[in-house]
Amino acid sequence: MQNAKCLAHQIVGAKNKKAELDKHIKKLERDLLDTQLVSALLATIHNEGGETTDGPYTVEIPKTHIWDQATVAIILEAMPPSDWPSFVTQQITYKIDMRKFKDYAVNHPSEAGPWHAAHSIKLGDSKIKKINADKLEED
Repeated sequence: MQNAKCLAHQIVGAKNKKAELDKHIKKLERDLLDTQLVSALLATIHNEGGETTDGPYTVEIPKTHIWDQATVAIILEAMPPSDWPSFVTQQITYKIDMRKFKDYAVNHPSEAGPWHAAHSIKLGDSKIKKINADKLEED
């Protein structure tokens, strides 16, 4: 019991230190971005995004390509799928509301079998989600 409590205290302390360091790092990064040298470097990629390097400094303006799905659909509807350009792929994703499915499965057990066969659960890695430092002191 004492070993677990000791480890929990160490985790709480380390997480507090990490939060302080993360906050300090963000402040330093903001300060560096505000310097004349780095601001001039950022100005070279301001309109396009991407990254650039000058001496020890590499700066980045991330970019994400957004395609208007309605416009793309209009373009593609005008041609058969076999003629679509090679850079186009179609994806269909089905989303299942588990709460509604559970109700459906209870009310329609004979029809729910194929749906159960299509369902699986992938578990992630174990981790400590939270340690309540106040409750730790109560022990």
